[in-house]
Amino acid sequence: MANKTWNKSKTLIICGWCNVCQKELLSNEDGWIVNAEKKHFCHDGRDGSCFDKYVIEQKNIAEDATYEGN
Repeated sequence: MANKTWNKSKTLIICGWCNVCQKELLSNEDGWIVNAEKKHFCHDGRDGSCFDKYVIEQKNIAEDATYEGN
């Protein structure tokens, strides 16, 4: 009698969409980030890392908010 082995099924789950480029993020892909605000970002977006773009954008917004002009 042959030994039977357990085969894990390879299911594909949609985990969300990138908040910057709207790319679908799948469970079998590595390279996506979820931040504390539960926003999803991909590493390989259209023009580089979408998370890096988001961080730079948020940094610019924070700098503009703290700027006091005369």
